[in-house]
Amino acid sequence: MIGNVRSKMAKTGAAALLMTGAFATPALAQTDPNAAEIAALVAGREDCPPRYACLWVHANWSGSRWQGQDNNPTLPSFIDMKASSTYNNGINCPVHFDTVRGYGGHVMAEGLGSYRQNLALNPIPNGNGPHDNFNDRFRSMYWCSR
Repeated sequence: MIGNVRSKMAKTGAAALLMTGAFATPALAQTDPNAAEIAALVAGREDCPPRYACLWVHANWSGSRWQGQDNNPTLPSFIDMKASSTYNNGINCPVHFDTVRGYGGHVMAEGLGSYRQNLALNPIPNGNGPHDNFNDRFRSMYWCSR
């Protein structure tokens, strides 16, 4: 059988085409056209050190980053009501981001190892309509539970 297949390939010239790589896919076509963007997104999120929860001023883990390791009843002014993406790189429990200083208001829990690429896509439960989301709303944060 193998000899029969080889014989047919030789007769059709297919063997020569295979040997020269005529059927090979070009290297550029094999790469994901979004690979650079994906790598940048992952790199941004992975800038958050272990044991911290991080907030970024812009979606896609870009712009200024804040990192918190302890409970924070008040977020620093550069991130207070300016966060657009999150990552919980903690070690043992969820982190909770609150919309009121000193804890309270609407709470968004971020599970251990989880993240939000764009908080504008995360509606506030029982909020004021479909456009009421967590983007630019966080004012405090705490770990595990209060």
